[in-house]
Amino acid sequence: MQSYSIPSFDDYPIAVNEFIPENPKRITIVFAPAIAIPQKFYFNMATHYATKGCHVFTFDFRGIGDSNSKNITSLKKHGFFSWARDFKTVSAYCNSKYHDHEQYMIGHSFGGNSVGFSDAHQYYDKYLTIGSQFGFYKYFALKMKWLIYLNFKFFIPITTSILGYYPSGWFGLGHPLPAKAARDWSIYLLHPDSMLHFTKGKEETYYNEIESSMLLVSIDDDLFAPKICVDILGDRVYKNAKVTRKHLLPSEYSLKNIGHFDFFRKKNQDILWPIIDEWFNL
Repeated sequence: MQSYSIPSFDDYPIAVNEFIPENPKRITIVFAPAIAIPQKFYFNMATHYATKGCHVFTFDFRGIGDSNSKNITSLKKHGFFSWARDFKTVSAYCNSKYHDHEQYMIGHSFGGNSVGFSDAHQYYDKYLTIGSQFGFYKYFALKMKWLIYLNFKFFIPITTSILGYYPSGWFGLGHPLPAKAARDWSIYLLHPDSMLHFTKGKEETYYNEIESSMLLVSIDDDLFAPKICVDILGDRVYKNAKVTRKHLLPSEYSLKNIGHFDFFRKKNQDILWPIIDEWFNL
């Protein structure tokens, strides 16, 4: 594994880890992380696919993990679109370095949505997303509806106004977030159009331009990405892509639970990761 940084669109250093195979194939895989989740969470899976001959890249969005800032309040104006440009920067770098490879993306939660906030889709041949969703909170289970509404309607505006950032860890939601990113997350969850609402702003989204093959995976006990939200993601958001849907029931894999995170854990390497192998023909 090689660790380094590459400059994003505004020269902000984005931390990247490259997993180099001993017996390389012409395949590159880029992991796009969930909100507030450092790239190290994906290292076991990245290592696994490097041993299968793939060139694999993980990275951290600005303000997260190793792409952190000494003062997170200095990033308060950077939200979803800045993160998407960070992802585009990494994607363009990987495509340039291995231009003769098949280029694949594995997106977790927001990571699977981030490709539409920029034109990074131009660098990929095929996609797989885990727990990526159309985020409107009213499609969630009752308990989650209330937790999301209270947190994102009230606590995020209050904490970002007072602290200049969102202390996600206070609420069990991972790494602290820049204020703009947290507020964008609020819009994503509270607005009926979720990510499509951002198309109506000053920035441009690119969901309609994505036409490649996508496997959208939902998990029956994933409280953060209910099946209906993943269905809507395919039907409304990635409507021009060649979408394949797969819904996982833990019991069908002899598992008690999978949730929003366990798909990526090493304990499920032989149980769930073959889904990735089959999709990308690895």
